[in-house]
Amino acid sequence: ILKAAQVEARSAPEPQPEPEPALETEGKNKAKVVVKAPRNQRLVLKFIWLEKNIGLALDQVVPGHGTIPLSPYYFWPRKDAWEELKAKLESKSWISQKRIIILLNQATDIINLWQQGGSNI
Repeated sequence: ILKAAQVEARSAPEPQPEPEPALETEGKNKAKVVVKAPRNQRLVLKFIWLEKNIGLALDQVVPGHGTIPLSPYYFWPRKDAWEELKAKLESKSWISQKRIIILLNQATDIINLWQQGGSNI
């Protein structure tokens, strides 16, 4: 039995501080470049539901372009997938602590459901 699913981190987009505009000057001509942080940054947990293991992975959704894998699949109970996911999330300095907690809580819920034999999903 193989089932795959994904769960989006459902939290309101966090306000991103506007970066300081870069300003270049050459004589009388001035050029201004403004870089904006993405507003609707979405992270998705992906799962592979197997009979003896469950795999967890993290992707970033880029609207209009698809997804970018941010981690490999971590398989539980072969290894401590939750701890591996936590370490990967914490290594991404641009992911807020609040978002990390939401994602880890979602991963916990899915792992617990898998442990309870939630084969009716």
